[in-house]
Amino acid sequence: MDATTITRPPLRRRSISRWLIAVLVMAAGAALTVPQAPTAAAEIRDVPEAEGYDYLAGEPAIWGSVAGTAGAYVDKACSGGYTIAGASGMFLTTAGMCSVGLAADGSIRGDAGYHADLFARRDADPLVLLKLRPGNDAFQIIVDPTTRAMPGDGRVVGWTRSADQPVGLLIGKMGIDTGWTEGRVLGTAPGRFGELLLCTDATASAGDVGGPVWRNDESGLRALGTVVGISDRGGACYRPIQETLYQYGAYLPTFGPGQGVPSWGTFAPGMVRYSGSVEVTYVGRVIDKGDDWRL
Repeated sequence: MDATTITRPPLRRRSISRWLIAVLVMAAGAALTVPQAPTAAAEIRDVPEAEGYDYLAGEPAIWGSVAGTAGAYVDKACSGGYTIAGASGMFLTTAGMCSVGLAADGSIRGDAGYHADLFARRDADPLVLLKLRPGNDAFQIIVDPTTRAMPGDGRVVGWTRSADQPVGLLIGKMGIDTGWTEGRVLGTAPGRFGELLLCTDATASAGDVGGPVWRNDESGLRALGTVVGISDRGGACYRPIQETLYQYGAYLPTFGPGQGVPSWGTFAPGMVRYSGSVEVTYVGRVIDKGDDWRL
Protein backbone atom coordinates (compact mmCIF):
# COMPACT_ATOMS: atom_id res chain seq x y z
CA MET A 1 0.00 0.00 0.00
CA ASP A 2 1.15 3.55 -0.58
CA ALA A 3 0.00 5.21 2.61
CA THR A 4 2.85 7.72 2.70
CA THR A 5 2.56 9.36 -0.72
CA ILE A 6 -0.02 12.11 -0.37
CA THR A 7 -1.00 14.38 -3.22
CA ARG A 8 -3.94 16.57 -4.04
CA PRO A 9 -6.22 16.28 -7.08
CA PRO A 10 -5.23 18.47 -10.06
CA LEU A 11 -8.69 19.95 -10.30
CA ARG A 12 -10.04 23.46 -10.24
CA ARG A 13 -11.09 25.00 -6.96
CA ARG A 14 -14.72 24.48 -6.16
CA SER A 15 -16.81 27.33 -4.96
CA ILE A 16 -19.81 26.70 -2.80
CA SER A 17 -22.44 29.39 -2.99
CA ARG A 18 -24.96 29.42 -0.19
CA TRP A 19 -27.83 31.67 0.54
CA LEU A 20 -28.97 31.89 4.14
CA ILE A 21 -32.75 31.59 4.48
CA ALA A 22 -33.96 33.15 7.68
CA VAL A 23 -36.58 30.94 9.26
CA LEU A 24 -37.79 33.02 12.22
CA VAL A 25 -41.43 32.94 13.28
CA MET A 26 -42.44 35.23 16.15
CA ALA A 27 -45.69 34.97 18.00
CA ALA A 28 -46.85 37.79 20.25
CA GLY A 29 -49.87 37.88 22.47
CA ALA A 30 -52.20 34.88 22.42
CA ALA A 31 -50.81 31.37 22.18
CA LEU A 32 -51.01 29.77 18.73
CA THR A 33 -53.29 26.79 18.32
CA VAL A 34 -52.07 25.79 14.85
CA PRO A 35 -49.74 22.71 14.94
CA GLN A 36 -46.14 23.77 14.35
CA ALA A 37 -43.61 22.12 11.99
CA PRO A 38 -40.64 20.36 13.56
CA THR A 39 -37.70 22.63 14.32
CA ALA A 40 -34.31 22.04 12.69
CA ALA A 41 -31.29 21.54 14.92
CA ALA A 42 -29.49 24.23 12.94
CA GLU A 43 -30.26 26.94 10.42
CA ILE A 44 -31.72 25.65 7.16
CA ARG A 45 -29.54 26.52 4.20
CA ASP A 46 -30.37 26.61 0.53
CA VAL A 47 -28.32 24.16 -1.58
CA PRO A 48 -27.28 25.44 -5.03
CA GLU A 49 -27.05 23.48 -8.26
CA ALA A 50 -23.47 22.33 -8.87
CA GLU A 51 -21.98 23.54 -12.14
CA GLY A 52 -18.90 21.84 -13.56
CA TYR A 53 -18.66 19.46 -10.59
CA ASP A 54 -15.76 17.01 -10.93
CA TYR A 55 -16.70 13.94 -8.89
CA LEU A 56 -14.00 11.73 -7.34
CA ALA A 57 -14.56 8.30 -5.77
CA GLY A 58 -14.92 8.66 -2.00
CA GLU A 59 -16.64 12.04 -1.97
CA PRO A 60 -19.99 12.51 -0.20
CA ALA A 61 -23.29 11.35 -1.65
CA ILE A 62 -25.88 13.38 0.22
CA TRP A 63 -29.50 12.54 -0.42
CA GLY A 64 -31.53 15.74 -0.51
CA SER A 65 -34.85 16.20 1.29
CA VAL A 66 -35.26 12.74 2.76
CA ALA A 67 -38.83 11.63 3.32
CA GLY A 68 -40.67 11.59 6.62
CA THR A 69 -41.86 14.13 9.15
CA ALA A 70 -38.51 15.88 9.25
CA GLY A 71 -38.05 15.71 5.49
CA ALA A 72 -37.87 19.47 5.11
CA TYR A 73 -35.07 19.70 7.65
CA VAL A 74 -32.60 16.85 7.24
CA ASP A 75 -30.56 15.01 4.61
CA LYS A 76 -28.84 11.63 4.70
CA ALA A 77 -25.10 11.60 4.09
CA CYS A 78 -23.27 8.57 2.70
CA SER A 79 -20.11 8.11 0.61
CA GLY A 80 -19.90 7.82 -3.16
CA GLY A 81 -18.12 4.97 -4.90
CA TYR A 82 -16.73 4.21 -8.33
CA THR A 83 -18.10 5.26 -11.70
CA ILE A 84 -19.20 2.39 -13.96
CA ALA A 85 -20.16 2.55 -17.63
CA GLY A 86 -22.29 0.61 -20.08
CA ALA A 87 -24.59 0.99 -23.05
CA SER A 88 -26.69 3.60 -21.22
CA GLY A 89 -23.78 5.83 -20.21
CA MET A 90 -21.70 6.42 -17.10
CA PHE A 91 -23.10 6.25 -13.57
CA LEU A 92 -21.81 6.83 -10.08
CA THR A 93 -22.35 4.08 -7.51
CA THR A 94 -23.20 4.15 -3.83
CA ALA A 95 -24.88 1.93 -1.26
CA GLY A 96 -28.55 1.30 -1.98
CA MET A 97 -29.45 1.44 1.71
CA CYS A 98 -28.75 5.17 1.64
CA SER A 99 -31.68 5.72 -0.72
CA VAL A 100 -34.26 4.45 1.79
CA GLY A 101 -36.81 7.20 2.34
CA LEU A 102 -35.32 9.64 -0.14
CA ALA A 103 -37.28 12.43 -1.75
CA ALA A 104 -39.23 11.91 -4.96
CA ASP A 105 -36.72 13.92 -7.00
CA GLY A 106 -33.85 11.63 -5.94
CA SER A 107 -31.43 14.56 -5.84
CA ILE A 108 -27.83 13.94 -4.76
CA ARG A 109 -25.32 16.54 -3.68
CA GLY A 110 -21.65 16.75 -2.83
CA ASP A 111 -19.30 19.46 -1.64
CA ALA A 112 -20.39 21.95 -4.29
CA GLY A 113 -24.13 21.34 -4.43
CA TYR A 114 -26.59 19.11 -6.29
CA HIS A 115 -24.78 17.19 -9.02
CA ALA A 116 -26.61 13.88 -9.65
CA ASP A 117 -29.93 12.06 -9.41
CA LEU A 118 -30.95 8.50 -8.64
CA PHE A 119 -30.94 6.45 -11.85
CA ALA A 120 -31.63 2.86 -10.82
CA ARG A 121 -32.42 0.98 -7.64
CA ARG A 122 -32.85 -2.77 -7.83
CA ASP A 123 -34.87 -4.58 -5.22
CA ALA A 124 -32.20 -7.22 -4.60
CA ASP A 125 -28.94 -5.35 -5.13
CA PRO A 126 -26.87 -3.55 -2.47
CA LEU A 127 -25.92 -0.69 -4.80
CA VAL A 128 -27.73 2.06 -6.69
CA LEU A 129 -26.63 4.01 -9.76
CA LEU A 130 -26.53 7.82 -9.81
CA LYS A 131 -26.73 9.85 -13.00
CA LEU A 132 -24.64 13.01 -13.15
CA ARG A 133 -26.50 16.14 -14.17
CA PRO A 134 -25.47 17.88 -17.43
CA GLY A 135 -22.28 19.90 -17.12
CA ASN A 136 -20.76 17.69 -14.42
CA ASP A 137 -18.13 15.01 -14.86
CA ALA A 138 -16.55 12.09 -13.00
CA PHE A 139 -12.95 10.94 -12.76
CA GLN A 140 -11.85 7.50 -11.60
CA ILE A 141 -9.65 9.12 -8.99
CA ILE A 142 -9.79 8.03 -5.35
CA VAL A 143 -9.67 10.68 -2.64
CA ASP A 144 -9.98 10.79 1.13
CA PRO A 145 -12.92 13.21 1.45
CA THR A 146 -11.87 14.29 4.94
CA THR A 147 -8.32 15.37 4.05
CA ARG A 148 -8.13 15.35 0.18
CA ALA A 149 -5.20 12.91 0.44
CA MET A 150 -4.79 10.25 -2.26
CA PRO A 151 -3.07 6.89 -2.54
CA GLY A 152 -0.29 7.61 -5.05
CA ASP A 153 -1.68 10.00 -7.63
CA GLY A 154 -5.22 8.74 -6.98
CA ARG A 155 -5.71 7.43 -10.52
CA VAL A 156 -7.28 3.98 -10.78
CA VAL A 157 -5.56 1.83 -13.40
CA GLY A 158 -7.77 -1.25 -13.15
CA TRP A 159 -9.83 -3.56 -10.94
CA THR A 160 -9.04 -6.81 -9.13
CA ARG A 161 -11.02 -10.02 -9.55
CA SER A 162 -12.85 -11.46 -6.56
CA ALA A 163 -10.66 -14.57 -6.82
CA ASP A 164 -7.57 -12.40 -6.30
CA GLN A 165 -8.76 -10.91 -2.99
CA PRO A 166 -7.68 -13.56 -0.44
CA VAL A 167 -7.86 -13.63 3.34
CA GLY A 168 -5.12 -11.37 4.69
CA LEU A 169 -5.04 -9.03 1.68
CA LEU A 170 -4.16 -5.47 2.75
CA ILE A 171 -6.80 -3.02 1.53
CA GLY A 172 -7.73 0.64 1.88
CA LYS A 173 -11.12 2.34 2.05
CA MET A 174 -12.40 5.92 1.86
CA GLY A 175 -15.50 7.36 3.51
CA ILE A 176 -16.94 10.59 4.85
CA ASP A 177 -16.96 9.38 8.47
CA THR A 178 -13.57 7.79 9.05
CA GLY A 179 -11.73 8.89 5.90
CA TRP A 180 -8.77 6.81 4.74
CA THR A 181 -8.38 3.61 6.77
CA GLU A 182 -6.58 0.38 6.03
CA GLY A 183 -7.00 -3.23 7.11
CA ARG A 184 -7.01 -6.84 5.94
CA VAL A 185 -9.62 -9.16 4.47
CA LEU A 186 -10.99 -11.44 7.22
CA GLY A 187 -13.55 -13.56 5.36
CA THR A 188 -17.01 -13.56 3.78
CA ALA A 189 -20.38 -12.68 5.31
CA PRO A 190 -23.92 -12.54 3.87
CA GLY A 191 -25.16 -9.16 2.73
CA ARG A 192 -28.62 -7.65 2.78
CA PHE A 193 -29.92 -9.76 -0.09
CA GLY A 194 -27.93 -12.92 0.50
CA GLU A 195 -24.95 -11.83 -1.59
CA LEU A 196 -21.55 -12.56 -0.05
CA LEU A 197 -19.45 -9.64 1.13
CA LEU A 198 -15.77 -9.48 2.03
CA CYS A 199 -15.33 -8.22 5.59
CA THR A 200 -12.20 -6.45 6.79
CA ASP A 201 -10.78 -4.81 9.90
CA ALA A 202 -10.44 -1.42 8.15
CA THR A 203 -12.30 1.01 10.42
CA ALA A 204 -15.66 2.21 9.11
CA SER A 205 -18.95 3.63 10.37
CA ALA A 206 -22.42 4.49 9.06
CA GLY A 207 -21.53 7.43 6.77
CA ASP A 208 -18.79 5.40 5.05
CA VAL A 209 -21.25 3.05 3.31
CA GLY A 210 -21.05 3.45 -0.44
CA GLY A 211 -17.36 4.39 -0.37
CA PRO A 212 -14.59 2.79 -2.47
CA VAL A 213 -12.33 -0.06 -1.36
CA TRP A 214 -8.95 -0.18 -3.11
CA ARG A 215 -5.36 -1.45 -3.08
CA ASN A 216 -2.19 0.31 -4.21
CA ASP A 217 0.82 -1.91 -4.89
CA GLU A 218 3.33 -2.77 -7.63
CA SER A 219 0.39 -3.22 -10.02
CA GLY A 220 -0.81 0.33 -9.39
CA LEU A 221 -4.00 1.63 -7.80
CA ARG A 222 -6.83 -0.86 -8.36
CA ALA A 223 -10.52 -0.92 -7.43
CA LEU A 224 -11.58 -3.78 -5.13
CA GLY A 225 -15.20 -3.02 -4.25
CA THR A 226 -17.78 -0.85 -2.48
CA VAL A 227 -18.59 -0.65 1.24
CA VAL A 228 -22.13 -1.86 1.92
CA GLY A 229 -21.98 -3.06 5.53
CA ILE A 230 -20.24 -2.61 8.87
CA SER A 231 -19.05 -5.57 10.94
CA ASP A 232 -19.69 -6.02 14.65
CA ARG A 233 -16.06 -5.00 15.19
CA GLY A 234 -16.46 -1.73 13.30
CA GLY A 235 -14.82 -2.92 10.09
CA ALA A 236 -15.80 -2.24 6.48
CA CYS A 237 -17.56 -5.05 4.58
CA TYR A 238 -17.68 -4.64 0.82
CA ARG A 239 -19.19 -6.14 -2.32
CA PRO A 240 -16.36 -6.96 -4.78
CA ILE A 241 -16.24 -4.73 -7.85
CA GLN A 242 -16.36 -7.73 -10.21
CA GLU A 243 -19.84 -8.63 -8.95
CA THR A 244 -21.07 -5.06 -9.38
CA LEU A 245 -19.82 -4.89 -12.96
CA TYR A 246 -21.36 -8.27 -13.74
CA GLN A 247 -24.73 -7.34 -12.24
CA TYR A 248 -25.04 -4.22 -14.39
CA GLY A 249 -23.31 -5.53 -17.53
CA ALA A 250 -20.84 -2.69 -17.13
CA TYR A 251 -17.12 -1.98 -17.34
CA LEU A 252 -14.90 0.20 -15.17
CA PRO A 253 -13.39 3.23 -16.96
CA THR A 254 -9.81 3.60 -15.68
CA PHE A 255 -6.49 5.21 -16.53
CA GLY A 256 -5.12 1.79 -17.53
CA PRO A 257 -5.92 -0.84 -20.18
CA GLY A 258 -9.61 -1.74 -20.49
CA GLN A 259 -10.74 -4.98 -18.83
CA GLY A 260 -14.19 -5.21 -20.35
CA VAL A 261 -17.40 -6.56 -18.81
CA PRO A 262 -16.59 -9.47 -16.47
CA SER A 263 -18.33 -12.76 -15.82
CA TRP A 264 -19.56 -13.78 -12.37
CA GLY A 265 -16.60 -14.24 -10.03
CA THR A 266 -15.59 -16.77 -7.41
CA PHE A 267 -13.83 -16.05 -4.14
CA ALA A 268 -10.16 -16.72 -3.55
CA PRO A 269 -9.00 -20.24 -2.69
CA GLY A 270 -8.95 -20.79 1.06
CA MET A 271 -11.57 -18.11 1.73
CA VAL A 272 -13.22 -18.48 5.16
CA ARG A 273 -16.44 -17.30 6.77
CA TYR A 274 -16.22 -14.14 8.88
CA SER A 275 -16.80 -15.19 12.48
CA GLY A 276 -18.85 -12.19 13.57
CA SER A 277 -22.06 -10.47 12.45
CA VAL A 278 -22.57 -7.68 9.91
CA GLU A 279 -24.99 -4.75 9.96
CA VAL A 280 -26.29 -4.16 6.42
CA THR A 281 -29.20 -1.79 7.12
CA TYR A 282 -27.28 1.40 7.87
CA VAL A 283 -28.76 4.38 6.04
CA GLY A 284 -25.81 6.71 6.43
CA ARG A 285 -25.97 9.56 8.88
CA VAL A 286 -28.36 12.47 9.20
CA ILE A 287 -27.21 16.06 8.72
CA ASP A 288 -29.21 19.26 8.94
CA LYS A 289 -30.70 20.35 5.64
CA GLY A 290 -28.20 22.25 3.54
CA ASP A 291 -25.37 21.98 6.07
CA ASP A 292 -21.85 20.85 5.23
CA TRP A 293 -21.45 17.13 5.97
CA ARG A 294 -18.31 17.87 7.98
CA LEU A 295 -20.23 19.81 10.63
